[in-house]
Amino acid sequence: MFANAAALAGFRTILEDISPSSLEQRIARIAQVLGDDVARGKITSAVRDAALANLSTANSAEDASRGADLIIETVPDEMEMKIELFTIFDKFAKPGAIFASTTASMSITELASVTFCPERCIGMRLFENTQHATRLELVKGRETSGETIAACWEVGRRLGKEVFLLSDEQVASANAAN
Repeated sequence: MFANAAALAGFRTILEDISPSSLEQRIARIAQVLGDDVARGKITSAVRDAALANLSTANSAEDASRGADLIIETVPDEMEMKIELFTIFDKFAKPGAIFASTTASMSITELASVTFCPERCIGMRLFENTQHATRLELVKGRETSGETIAACWEVGRRLGKEVFLLSDEQVASANAAN
């Protein structure tokens, strides 16, 4: 999952959910996974503590997006929900922020079309939905800029992932074949 991987890579990571209890459960789950990694000798307790210090929570998408350089939404693949979030990001994010979606089936171009910055919209998904996934797929929309791709490629590198670049068209063709 992105939150674990991002916090471990040294990124300040803000989790947002409308339910405070869901946020508490998510932080507790991340702490448990990191604790298990310490027990298995995969990371040190100092690395775990640093990762946990990188985590914080927000009560709204507006608050979570205000100071972020990269915003990754991870809600279920419901177009209305994703469009609502991209609209919020477009309104409240700082200039230059990148908007990413973990969608596996929706068009990044379509999501980007509801923003004033389609060049800064991209798909980012871990090949497996675990913190130990080794592959990060970037999905560029029709207007995604080279600068956005390069920034997200660097994030993938810092996460320790093998990064692959796909286009919306390639993803649509693969989904149609399945």
